[in-house]
Amino acid sequence: MNTIVATTSSRIPSKALSTDELRRIAPSVFAETARPGVSTRYTFVSTAQVVDLLDAEGWSPVRATQQRVRLENRQGFQMHELRFARRSDLARETFDVGDTRPELILQNAHDGTRAYRIDAGLYRLVCRNGLTVADAQFAHVAIRHVDVSAERFVAAAQAVAEGTPRVLDVVARWQAVQMAGTARQEFARRAIALRWDTEQTATRLLTPDKLLAPVRYGDRATDLWTTFNVVQEHLCRGGVRYAGHIPAAAGAIFPTHYVRNTTRPVVSLTEAQKLNKQLWSLAEEFSRN
Repeated sequence: MNTIVATTSSRIPSKALSTDELRRIAPSVFAETARPGVSTRYTFVSTAQVVDLLDAEGWSPVRATQQRVRLENRQGFQMHELRFARRSDLARETFDVGDTRPELILQNAHDGTRAYRIDAGLYRLVCRNGLTVADAQFAHVAIRHVDVSAERFVAAAQAVAEGTPRVLDVVARWQAVQMAGTARQEFARRAIALRWDTEQTATRLLTPDKLLAPVRYGDRATDLWTTFNVVQEHLCRGGVRYAGHIPAAAGAIFPTHYVRNTTRPVVSLTEAQKLNKQLWSLAEEFSRN
């Protein structure tokens, strides 16, 4: 049985992260050099310096995470992701477009494994889940660590930021698209295929209804934007229970065996961003059909 949580407050459940909080959550942001052994062509630009420059432009970090690494020599230099919101948005108490605000998403690593990357994103205040906008529709910038400067990166970030009003236009368009039950089922079915391969147990047993189940009162609407967010939250956060019979292995006494399982959250930064972009593209496809 699904419990629907009613949300009545329109206050913004977010604030800027302090330097101490950033350092605690993602120490790799504050690396002062590149990881020893990277190419001599690698140009080091501290992520912390970029944070300061974006702060001067009115963007504050609101969420941070860093990749888990096993090798000790990568610890403190690994890939990290920061999400920035405009301070003017953080100061507001209500929003005009679906309790959603635009964000900038920064990914970087100081171990030579990743270029600086900036993407447009959205933050849905009602459930505190963030998503990344698909490359195919909105600009993103990737800057290799060769002859890069912090100032150049900030200029690129501002270029992405200038396109964020267009993201909110898409949100408004999707809110106007009402979906029939069969269309919502098909959307959820195709979303399942984005997360799991055809042979995986979840693909065989997880039904579209599970991904369409509303978590809170406001998620009962059937427009495309709400449908997209409900499915995205279930897929990324995990915790969806499913059960059923699947074919048994060759030689087993019974032809099928019963499986009961719960989906896991997406913890990889790279996989989360990939899934978000694929879901965004899928929703855009449905909006035009």
